[in-house]
Amino acid sequence: MIELMKKLLLAGALVVWAALGTQAQTRLGIKGGLNVASVRMPNEDLQPRLGVHVGGFASTPISRSFALQPEVLYSQQGVETDDFVYTYHYLNVPLIFKGTISGGLHAQVGPQFGILLAANRKRGKTTQDITDSRNRYDGAVALGLGYDVSSWQVSARYNLGLSDTRDDSDSGINHTNNVFQLSLGYKFR
Repeated sequence: MIELMKKLLLAGALVVWAALGTQAQTRLGIKGGLNVASVRMPNEDLQPRLGVHVGGFASTPISRSFALQPEVLYSQQGVETDDFVYTYHYLNVPLIFKGTISGGLHAQVGPQFGILLAANRKRGKTTQDITDSRNRYDGAVALGLGYDVSSWQVSARYNLGLSDTRDDSDSGINHTNNVFQLSLGYKFR
C-alpha cells in the first residue's frame, strides 16, 4: 500500500508539473478554512472534531470548462469518542479537477494524498503521542462544489478516506478519515 501511495503521489506530481509548464495562465493562491472531521470506527459513539486547514494552490485552466487545481494543505483532523480525543496533523496534497457547471459554480473531484505529521490521544489532562502506531500515509477521494468570483474562491468539499489510520490493523475493519471542509481562497494576479 505504501509503495502504491508513493507511485500515485509521484504520478500526480508529474501531471501537475506538466500542466504548470504548459499553461501560462496558471494562478497561484492561498486558502484556509474549517474542518469537521471524523474517523469511521465501528461500534463507537463518535463526535466530530473541529479543526482547520490552510495552504496554497495552483489553478490551471485546461479548457473553457475544466481546470486542474493541485493543492498543498496543512490539515488538522481527528475524532472524539466517549473516552478520548484523537488529533491528527496531516500534510495533504489534493489533485482537484474542476468542472464548470454555470458561471463561477464548479464541481470538484480528485484524489488526495496525505502524510501524517503527528498524532496524539488525549484523555482528561493526559496527552499521549500515538504517531508511531498510526499509518504515515493517507489516501482519500475529494468531492465538492465551489464558486469562483474574480480572485476569490469559496468551496465545500468532502474527503472520503480510503486508508486505515492505524498502522497495525489486522482486524479487516478500517478506521478511515472522513473530513468535511469549508474553504475561502484567494488567487493572486
